[in-house]
Amino acid sequence: MPNSYPKFDSSTYNHLATFSYRSKAVYLAAMLGIILLLVSLPLVRMSVSAQAPGMLRPLAEKTEVRPLVAGTITKLLVRENQQVQAGDTLLLLQSGAMQSQLALNARQQAEHAAFVQDLAWLVQHMAAPAGGLRTPLYGQQAAQYQTQLQQFRNQLQKSSRDVATSQELFRDKVIARVELEDKTFAHRKRLDEARVLTETQRSQWQAELASHRAALAELRGQQQQLGLERRLYCLRAPVTGTVQQLAGKYVGSYVQSGELLGTLSPDGDLLAECYVSPKDIGFMRVGMPARFQVDAFDYNQWGLVEGRITDVSRDFVLVNNEPVFKVRCQLSRAFLQLDNGYRGTLRKSMTVHARFLLARRTLWQLLFDRADNWLNPTQDGVS
Repeated sequence: MPNSYPKFDSSTYNHLATFSYRSKAVYLAAMLGIILLLVSLPLVRMSVSAQAPGMLRPLAEKTEVRPLVAGTITKLLVRENQQVQAGDTLLLLQSGAMQSQLALNARQQAEHAAFVQDLAWLVQHMAAPAGGLRTPLYGQQAAQYQTQLQQFRNQLQKSSRDVATSQELFRDKVIARVELEDKTFAHRKRLDEARVLTETQRSQWQAELASHRAALAELRGQQQQLGLERRLYCLRAPVTGTVQQLAGKYVGSYVQSGELLGTLSPDGDLLAECYVSPKDIGFMRVGMPARFQVDAFDYNQWGLVEGRITDVSRDFVLVNNEPVFKVRCQLSRAFLQLDNGYRGTLRKSMTVHARFLLARRTLWQLLFDRADNWLNPTQDGVS
């Protein structure tokens, strides 16, 4: 049946009769929500973060175990994955040449020390002690000196008697003054010769004493040097850590100077070394907070570890043929903990994912950045 009132089909009354009040309320609520969303865009702020993979490692670098001298292993005191303390002996090397040099040095020191002792006594007393001297050389020299000195003494006694006799004869006017003066001159000459003999012998012994003392000091210096070199044959742990990657060496094996025998992974506080891509490195700065998700622990149960950037590398390195920058971070703790109190200890070489808080931006700024990315996509090449 045709509509009797066609002019009312497009009227307000017909529209209101067609659409219910419920549809109107939904429409108004949607519009109100859109308006509130638009108003909140410049007001609501969100944290913008960058993510980077990384690994836990000690503060110190791994230390390579390399001997500074060549030799044969006589003792091997460590095994793979063994914990050692700083100063612990790792292995001992043996060298026949070093032992020979030390033995020769000891013999030479003993010889020169005996010389010094004998000469010091002779310079002071000019005669051998009652028990004799330690060395045959200076014992013979001392005996020879005493023999010569005794000869001069005998000659002095004879010349002294000759002078006394000549004086009596001169007083009795039996001999002339010239003859008395000759006897007196001969006596004084014997006295001078005895004094010269003593002074010459003392000077000779003093010179030899100084020479032997200098030689002894040099030998002691060589002994100290040999002692330092001998310590190189005892390979010790420079730091506390774990022995890793031991070479296949056994007792009796010969090692070359500088040969790699293993590595020592040091203990101590852990840090997170993260590999940040070049597009994010510009935001990194020392002191920036970070949070770390440890891959070995489910972060939904164990949570995250807080940290802070302590060092940002100035140049890139290649990791898996990709340029990255190393960023080192200090951790606030070395464990994760469940709600029941059970702790999971963080260990070296555990992999992590770091989240660096770059800035807090409004929803409007984020929406604008996303729209800019859509409108200006990055081009891989030039068409």
